[in-house]
Amino acid sequence: MVKIKVGFIGYGINALGHRMELENHSKLAGRTKVIAVLEPNPDVRKTLMNDKTITICEDLDNFLDIPELEAVIICSPPQFHASQAIAALEGGYDVYSEIPMCIEEKDIEKIIEAEERSGKVYQLGENYCFYPEVLYAGHLASSGRIGPSVYAESEYLHDVTYRWRKNNKGGVDTPRIDSWYQLFDPLMYAHSIGPAQVALGGIKNPKPFNEVTSFSNNIGGYQGNPICRPANAFHVGLFRTEDGAIAKCANAYIFAREPSRIIIQVVGRTGTYECYEIGKPGRLFLAKEHTITRSKHRKGRTTTIDKEKLTEVIDPVEGLYYGGQARVVDDWLTAIEKDTKALLNSRIGGNFCHAGISASKSARSGGKPFKIKRYNN
Repeated sequence: MVKIKVGFIGYGINALGHRMELENHSKLAGRTKVIAVLEPNPDVRKTLMNDKTITICEDLDNFLDIPELEAVIICSPPQFHASQAIAALEGGYDVYSEIPMCIEEKDIEKIIEAEERSGKVYQLGENYCFYPEVLYAGHLASSGRIGPSVYAESEYLHDVTYRWRKNNKGGVDTPRIDSWYQLFDPLMYAHSIGPAQVALGGIKNPKPFNEVTSFSNNIGGYQGNPICRPANAFHVGLFRTEDGAIAKCANAYIFAREPSRIIIQVVGRTGTYECYEIGKPGRLFLAKEHTITRSKHRKGRTTTIDKEKLTEVIDPVEGLYYGGQARVVDDWLTAIEKDTKALLNSRIGGNFCHAGISASKSARSGGKPFKIKRYNN
């Protein structure tokens, strides 16, 4: 197998995780060779100086001029994702971009155009779509096992207060620092929108949203005064699809819960799958036609979907994010190797991204409904 020569844009904790799995994971090892890093932080560059196999750059133009470079993994702060992805695609490189795809609506179509003009592979790294429970929910919907999709629910409620604390820890008296999180509202960060679309339509055909009504607040945090402004602390949206299915998605930056709450649920006309904590057993209920018991309950069968049951449908993959990261990177590398589209290509990514941007507009308008563009045919 010919190794794909890869470079990282940004070399923080996400990049370290990617590199570890690229070099060691059974699905990924031997398929790539990391040859370059673009990193503006001199302290980080200094830590890489002993690795003579890597070209270290401070400048994007110099990075994209490296002759052997073939593919780019973007792990920079989100405000740079769009410009770096477009430059890399236009330079003839395959691109894997961490979420969000971009934070401004105008950049969505620019990324789509750059991917399609270049003929290169773009993958949005929304690894939450590849959690086994999300893939299972999508399988139930796309296979018709629970009937046509009616409702999905996806939550990613975590606390990133440390992002605004000097040295990433401490109490309310610890000096505040700025963070890129404050650039956009929580649903724009994703981690719930993509999984909900997958739960409604399956990983090969995530069901896009066409309208949202959304609300957000800043009631959480110390004395109800979170430190994430101008972004909001908590954000929830009710989305609708073209065929009338509904999804509730919720994200949080400030949320008094540990560990993070990550859930997925899908309801069909004849069945329901609920997993209220990713990594823990869920519940599948399949109704028996329209039969009602004497106790006025819907007759059917309930099954606990534990790890063993999941593997009957979803191939088990170990690794970061319950194997989600290895799965999404494997799909990207396979698309490069076979010259096909990645599952979360720029048009699918555009559906995720515009839904988040529209949800932010709706929340900031006080809950006014907003239309959502659909980018895939």
